[in-house]
Parts: sequence; C-alpha cells; structure tokens
Amino acid sequence: MATVQCGYLPGSATTLINPQLLTTIYLHLHLTGDPITPRHHYHLISAVLHIASEPAMTFLRKTADGLERWAPTLHQYYITDWIFIFLLLGGFLVLTEMTPFQSMFTLDDASLQHPYATTERVSSINGVIFSTVISVGIIVLFVPLVHRKRNWGHVMNVSLLSLALSLILTEFATELLKNYIGRPRPDFIARCLPAPGTPLHELVGIEVCTNPKTKIISDGFRSTPSGHTSNAFAGLGWLSAWIAGQLRIFQHGTELFRTMLALLPLLGALLIAFSRIEDYRHHITDIIFGGLLGTLVAWYSYRKFFPHLGKANCNIPFPAPEFKEKSVESDYYDSLDEMESGAQKAYSD
Repeated sequence: MATVQCGYLPGSATTLINPQLLTTIYLHLHLTGDPITPRHHYHLISAVLHIASEPAMTFLRKTADGLERWAPTLHQYYITDWIFIFLLLGGFLVLTEMTPFQSMFTLDDASLQHPYATTERVSSINGVIFSTVISVGIIVLFVPLVHRKRNWGHVMNVSLLSLALSLILTEFATELLKNYIGRPRPDFIARCLPAPGTPLHELVGIEVCTNPKTKIISDGFRSTPSGHTSNAFAGLGWLSAWIAGQLRIFQHGTELFRTMLALLPLLGALLIAFSRIEDYRHHITDIIFGGLLGTLVAWYSYRKFFPHLGKANCNIPFPAPEFKEKSVESDYYDSLDEMESGAQKAYSD
C-alpha cells in the first residue's frame, strides 16, 4: 500500500499518510454519520494532489537539474539574448517575403516620375559590408589588443551582441514598417510602365501596370522608411558610439583626433543615406525616418550593454548578470502551500 510524505501539510511535516487509509476513513465517516469536518476534506484533497503530481514532479526535478547545470553558462554568455536575436532574424526574413501594402497613386504625381536606376551607387550587398562586416572586423581586431589585460572575451561577446541587436532589431522594424506603410518609391511610375490611356489625374492601382517583372513593381511600394539608411545608422552609428566609448572622447584632455575617428562611421552612414536620394530610391522623408530609426535603436542597443559615454569606465561593458540559483521544486511546493492555505481558509469559513 503506497504512502506519501505530506511534508507540506501544516503541523505534520514528518507524518506519513496512507492515501487509501484516508479514503477508507472518509467513507466510514459518511456511513456512520459522524460529522465530517473541513479538516477531513483538506487532508484528503492534499493527499490526492500530492499523488497526482508525482509524475510531474519527476519531470520537474530532471528539468531543474538540467537548467541548474547550464544556467550559469547561459547567463555568462548571454545565450538567451543571442537566441532572441536569431528569432528576430527569422522574423525579418519572413517579412522580406511578404507583399507590401499597395497604395493607390496618380500618374501625374511628380514625386513618382523619376527614372529607374538599374545600377545603384550602394547596393544591398555593399550596404551590408559597410554597416556589418566593417564593424565586426574592427571589434575583432581592436578588442584583443586594447583589453588584453582584462577579460577581453567578455568585451568582444558583449560588443558583438550589442551590434547584432542594433542591426537585426532595426532591420525587423524597417521591414515591418515598409510592408504596412506601402508608400511608392520616387521611381515607381518607371517601374510600373502604366498602360496607354490610363487617366492621369485619377487614383489608380497596380492593375494599370504592364511591367512583367512583378517583383520590381512590388518592391516599388517599399519606400518608407529607407532600409539602407536605417541599416547604415544602426551599424555605423552604433560603431561610432562604440569607438567614442573605447577612446573615451568625452574625458577631459582627450585629443581631437579621437573624436574625428569616432565621427568617421557617422559620415559613412550619411553618405549611404544621400546615395539613396541620388538613385531616386527614396523620398527625403524616408531618409530622415530611416536615419532616426537606426540611430535610436543603435543608441538603445549600445546603452543596454555599455555605460554612458561620460563615465570614466565607458570603454568597459557592464559585467555579465549574476546567476541566482532558484529551485523549481521549491517553487512548486511554495505554490502548493499557497493553494492549500487558501483551501483551508475557505473550508474553515
């Protein structure tokens, strides 16, 4: 006959209770007509709950043991943050395949009548190289040299994590906004190739377009915000803040050339933004929107892991979060205690 230790029962921490005996006593009280107190109900329910929960507790113990072994590593290397970033990357890839909102337009809209440039000054691949590859390269080369007397692995991991968060979060937000805003690009009429006889002064949709390359037409509705611009400021803008922190340009007596070095990435981001206007890919408001979006996300991503640039130790990231051991089993029993206390109070009332 199975027994369970009801250590969570008030006043019976070491009592072994036989569930079948409890059931027998409960039935006996019914048959004999003896009064059944709330205490009888309480002990029977507690025993049943404990028996039913034993398989779940076994699973919880095994899960808790695994988490306790890996939790310090997960905290030290920000594994959960990296997982979140890769999930964002997956969401971004899904958004790039979605068809954007296709707003209506008029053929006499002068802001949409610019020529379609087949060759861009800064292609998408070049944009990734400028904003991502260069930033990663500088981090990988700079950190081991400057932080060799510290835990430079932590500095590099946090720097790469902060940069990745800035880039991926910006790309995700940019694609989401592009799809829902659906503003035509300045070269949209040239992309559309409207059919002859289409009214010039009336709102029309893509049904008037004759261009067989539907992908070019669909991409024509991704004007706001500028992806090149937001990505440039998310990567190069973040790099500018990171260099400013590493060189501590706001400390008293810092040489002017350090400030110039920190401003170079921002200059590159501005040049990329201007190229999108010269290629007639974006309106000026798209550039401003994209620049602000990339800058805000870059600053948030940087400050999440690094102190304010005015601090004396702004070149050193925050330490890894401390892992506080927490027993899943203990939490489970705490929740049972609360539930049973509530049940006992209800029965006594």
